[in-house]
Amino acid sequence: VLFSCSPNDEVEEETGGDTSSGEETGETGETGETEDTGADTSAPQPDGHAPAIQSCDAWCELHQVGEEYYGWNLECQVTDPEGLENIWNGRTTVIRGGNQVTDYLVACAAGTGTCTTAFREDEYNVTCSQASSYLFKVWVSDWNGNESAPFTVTGRQQ
Repeated sequence: VLFSCSPNDEVEEETGGDTSSGEETGETGETGETEDTGADTSAPQPDGHAPAIQSCDAWCELHQVGEEYYGWNLECQVTDPEGLENIWNGRTTVIRGGNQVTDYLVACAAGTGTCTTAFREDEYNVTCSQASSYLFKVWVSDWNGNESAPFTVTGRQQ
């Protein structure tokens, strides 16, 4: 159970869970079946007030400023029927071969509809050399506690 504060200083309880809606399409146009991660599929489905993820891109590249390392970047474009200022944050689950590899928080920039995260490949052995074998399943929440349907995108190497 995760507790968070709303802009009105109310405490909200977030229980998480898989809100899969079946088939999803990534930015590159590929379509795939939802991966079974063993998550709770009885969670409420998004309603007309939930944010919607329009597109996502997940790529790995060589970071060459300062220390040299391979790093992952995830960027999503999101809308919310209650306005872009209502978008709060998100999360992503990295999946490989149907198995959950790791989870990361996704930060959303207020008013922009852009949500991002970044991490080094060596943090959880999410290797760039096998970029296309990873799926990134993303959810975004708003300040009212509504969570989007999941959006799945395949990783790529830049």
